[in-house]
Amino acid sequence: MKHLLRIVWLTLSLSGLAQIGLSQADTLPQEIAVKGSSKAADLVVQGKSLLKTNPDRCLDIGLQALVTAKKEGDSFTESMALELLAEANYKLGEYETSLRYFNRAANLYSSINKPEFTAKSLLGIARVYEASQNFDLAIQQLEAGIKTLKNIPNKNVYLELILKLGNLHLNQKNFKQAKQYGIEALTLLNNQTTTVYNKNKALIDTYTLLGQASKNSGDLGTSLDYFKKVSEAAIKQSDSISYSKSLNEIGVVFMLTQKYDSAYQYFNLSYTISLNASDTVGIIQSLQGLGDYYYEKGNYNQAINYYTQCQSISSKYNDIPTLIAALVSISRCHFQLGDYPTSSRFLNQALNIAQKNNLTSSKADVYRYLSVINEAQGRYKDALDYHKMWVDLRDSLQYEETGQRLAKLQILYEISQKEKENEILKQNSEIQKLQIAKSRYQLRFLISMLVVVAIILSLLVVLFRNKQKEIAKQKETEQRITEINRELERRMIEEIKKQEKQQQLLSQKSKLESLGTLAAGIAHEINQPLGGISMGLDNILMRIQDKNCSEEYLKEKLNSLFENVERIKKIIDHIRYFSRTQKPVTFSMVNLNDVVKSALFMVSAQFENHGVTIETSLDENIPPITADKYKLEQVLLNLLSNAKYAVDEKEKKNEDRTYRKKIKVSTRKDEQNVYLTVWDNGTGIPQKIVEKIFDPFFTTKSEDKGTGLGLSISYGFIKDLLGDIRVVSEPNEFTLFEISIPRE
Repeated sequence: MKHLLRIVWLTLSLSGLAQIGLSQADTLPQEIAVKGSSKAADLVVQGKSLLKTNPDRCLDIGLQALVTAKKEGDSFTESMALELLAEANYKLGEYETSLRYFNRAANLYSSINKPEFTAKSLLGIARVYEASQNFDLAIQQLEAGIKTLKNIPNKNVYLELILKLGNLHLNQKNFKQAKQYGIEALTLLNNQTTTVYNKNKALIDTYTLLGQASKNSGDLGTSLDYFKKVSEAAIKQSDSISYSKSLNEIGVVFMLTQKYDSAYQYFNLSYTISLNASDTVGIIQSLQGLGDYYYEKGNYNQAINYYTQCQSISSKYNDIPTLIAALVSISRCHFQLGDYPTSSRFLNQALNIAQKNNLTSSKADVYRYLSVINEAQGRYKDALDYHKMWVDLRDSLQYEETGQRLAKLQILYEISQKEKENEILKQNSEIQKLQIAKSRYQLRFLISMLVVVAIILSLLVVLFRNKQKEIAKQKETEQRITEINRELERRMIEEIKKQEKQQQLLSQKSKLESLGTLAAGIAHEINQPLGGISMGLDNILMRIQDKNCSEEYLKEKLNSLFENVERIKKIIDHIRYFSRTQKPVTFSMVNLNDVVKSALFMVSAQFENHGVTIETSLDENIPPITADKYKLEQVLLNLLSNAKYAVDEKEKKNEDRTYRKKIKVSTRKDEQNVYLTVWDNGTGIPQKIVEKIFDPFFTTKSEDKGTGLGLSISYGFIKDLLGDIRVVSEPNEFTLFEISIPRE
């Protein structure tokens, strides 16, 4: 009682006050941080001042601020401009655009190490998801924001996040989780070392969350204590709206505990304060509470008076759920007064509104009350139908009485049905008398119908002809489109063929370039057997002149000559196959070791003459793969040529004469792939150009030593085999190219 008297006294001082406090966007004074620091910052402050009153204008200013901040190179102000654009779009209901701007702001804040502002943007994203009814994603964003702020001393944004999380869980009916977040917020507020902007407003939000969670979980005593604390904090804050809401909630708790007189006093005070503050929501809630009070007291006419006021205000402000609840409450009062037709009329009005707005829960409540009213009026068929509709919509509310009531209504319906059947039998004789009179009118009706049918047929003929013309035009259009598609297809095929031909020419050019580079080595390979043939022929001539040429000696020498000729033939055949004009790829089973040996057969002599040591490490158990052998050889020759160039260049630059040019070629396998590796201890590749080396025509060589096609073509061929080329290089130390090709 003392608490109530104190409230009455303070109410007199609060009358006429409007709500004072920080809104969601004002918790952190961002304007103070940027005002006057730049032109873009001033635009952000100007936009924020228009956010509530003129979001369209705010949007224009936000775009100007964003462009200006980008020109000034001010990332922080750019982030704030993005956040302003997100808030303006949120106000205008453009949720997708708002979400995009909030995400950009969060990413930019994160990149410049502004965790509090990052969390603020995540809070904005959560609000967008909440407005879109996507509560799970909203909760995820808030939890991400909390992780961002774990080690930040300033707890203002952190407090805002956990309160928002608590309210989301409250809306999702996770009352235990909501209460946990409320307790965490209260602990934070009670911590003397924590500085919080507008602590009283934060206490109001926290106590309200805890009160609602406790009330909905059935802990009415604790709930009452929390709502009283809300009222005390609201008085300190001079927040008449929050004060009115807390009084209304206290009244609701007293109603639930059947302390109706106490509830009436709080509802009445809440109504007075809400009226003075022009708080529409508070007025409606207070009127609803007063109506409930008089309903419980049995004063149904007075209850109807309050419910009617509630209906009028909610209808004016288009508050559909409250409007339906008021209509249902009025109907219940008329039902208690025995005025069933009026009760039904209000319920049907509520049902129409619920159906129009697709409010399933409200429809279920209306169906239930309609069932009760129709049963009281003896209209058992309608009562049964409405009850079934209610049961269908409220499967979760399967009470034990449902089956009994359905059975009772079914029996009553069957009795009334039999009575109706008796009445129908009595009426049949009268109907037969009327048949004669009806037959007279049937002829006239038939003639009228024939005239109508004739008119309809005429209209159908006209419509059919028009439709035929439309179909003809449509077919003509489709034919044109088909012809255009064929022409486009033909041109596309021609372009693809041109591109393939150009690719073949580039590949052939690269191959011939490789052959040119290897020409000296190939010549050396051919000169060796040619020297052997020349010396063998000289020996045979000398033996013939000395008449000392036996048949056995001649046979031995000729065999040696033929071996050298066969070696030259193999070299020439290999070069001929390798350098033949580019044709479509022919796949066969290829062993990587054979590819390595063929390539080294062509270059080993040249590399040896240049002082390059080639080491090989070949896995003899490597499985064959499906590929074009000569294209793989071309790839390997290209890598060997690049490796030779790298070690030669390092030798030129290296004053240390102990440097030895070395190239290693190896093969290996694992469960998925086979691998071919080329390693050299040359100049290496600078890290900044590693990503460019596979681009067409990119080369670090002079024009007379390379065109930049080799690695590009090699990369393309390996990709055609579903393989990959990996590059690892350390400048002035080594370079490693590893080719991986799937085994199957």
